[in-house]
Amino acid sequence: MIYKGTNIIPADKCGVWHARVFHLYKGFNRKVSFVGEFIKVSVRRTKPENWLKKKTKTVAFIVRTKKETFKRDGSYVRFNQNNAVLLRKRMTPQGKEVIGPILYNIKRKKFVSSFSGVI
Repeated sequence: MIYKGTNIIPADKCGVWHARVFHLYKGFNRKVSFVGEFIKVSVRRTKPENWLKKKTKTVAFIVRTKKETFKRDGSYVRFNQNNAVLLRKRMTPQGKEVIGPILYNIKRKKFVSSFSGVI
């Protein structure tokens, strides 16, 4: 469950350490977003001399959440952090590789295949 004001750690190698959510897509009175949805984030902390500066606003795709994601067989998946992949204008990722696991239902989406490698 991702709210406005939630701190997000990027899951790709883009040089950003922390970002904060300030907009949730899919509706006017939207309160919560889950895995596999788009959000708008503001970059809060970056590596020094990084090409993506602080206060930059970008679109992100939620990859992992602390809240459980339930499966049809009754089991669930839970992660330690809230992670997202930062995107460019044409929905291409900022970084070249994704770090960590990704849920199976996200792997079937088109843009995850645009990464050169998934670690």
